[in-house]
Amino acid sequence: MRILINSSYVVKPDGEVIKDGWIVVENGFISGYYRKPPEGEFHRVERLSGYLYPPFVNAHTHLELSLLSFNPDSFSSFFDWLLWIIGKRGLFTEEEIVRALNVAESELEASGVVYVGDISSFGLSADFPFKRIRVKAFREFIGKDFNPGEFTPPVSAHAVYSVSFSALKSIAEDSLKRGYRFQLHLGETYQEQLFVRCEPNLFEDVVYPFIGRKRYERICSENLIDYLKKAGALNENLIAVHCVNLSERELDSLKKVGASIVLCPRSNVHLKVGFPSVEALLGYDKLALATDGLSSNITLSVVDELRALYYALEGRVKVRELLPLITTSAAQVLSIENYGKEALFSFLPTLKVKEDPFTALLRGGDFRILDYSDSL
Repeated sequence: MRILINSSYVVKPDGEVIKDGWIVVENGFISGYYRKPPEGEFHRVERLSGYLYPPFVNAHTHLELSLLSFNPDSFSSFFDWLLWIIGKRGLFTEEEIVRALNVAESELEASGVVYVGDISSFGLSADFPFKRIRVKAFREFIGKDFNPGEFTPPVSAHAVYSVSFSALKSIAEDSLKRGYRFQLHLGETYQEQLFVRCEPNLFEDVVYPFIGRKRYERICSENLIDYLKKAGALNENLIAVHCVNLSERELDSLKKVGASIVLCPRSNVHLKVGFPSVEALLGYDKLALATDGLSSNITLSVVDELRALYYALEGRVKVRELLPLITTSAAQVLSIENYGKEALFSFLPTLKVKEDPFTALLRGGDFRILDYSDSL
């Protein structure tokens, strides 16, 4: 089936903008972009008033926790929040988690998010029948002994303080053996640096007594990157999330080995842990923006994330330069096949088109997902 789509503005995956643009879709795939109506016969012609973007990508979420009523003003520190999360996550029923996933899908769709990298704490998002969004679920591991046979990849090792050194090493080895990327919360708080240096830290002083355990091993390291090196986890399969409390030298080490980096600026601000060094990372092709979940953020919109980042950078970086962090670069992070080839779009409708598509992102609005990928 051949479909012809016309929109007031079309933004191609490479960032090129076509005013009054035309797209030809054949059998669910984009066969071409045009500045004038192309010739040929079409089964259907769609005319859209608004802005047509490549499909938005939210590279790191916790959809199963979407029923939590997060209020950033309720927490004075990351550790206040962490103890709250630990107390809450063991109370959910399966029915509540299913409701959370439905809530999350509705919000993601309304914000134009098509692709999602989700951390599945309970194993439900991996097989959930999402209707409009496409979710790659990373099954979360927390604890001491990791058995690869019990996990269907991809996997998320929660953090250096919640996963034993031996388990992190096993996950890294398994990712290389079975060929998948694994996520890891890294440098979300400076206390992680103290933890890997075996210096006094709040994980051992506050969190472990709260949950009734002690530190698994004492593998003392120079910094977080050194710790990952010792565990064999500093490799191209690593997706490092947050990275707020890493030095530029540590960030350079991540880029040097081809690891992916995901930033969640609003979540970091809400939890009072700092702000990522975005300008030191811009231009890296495996860099993404994400919202984290509704357990630490107030929306699941990556456009909201992009807008917050733009203003935090005081306009030094153009919206056009930030867009890949929620489109093409984010797709690289999640290894999304056929990204930009399948006929999937994030669409911002408007009756009066007054501005360019990048200014429109700053203004925001109610997005829609347009899916022509199954138009066979």
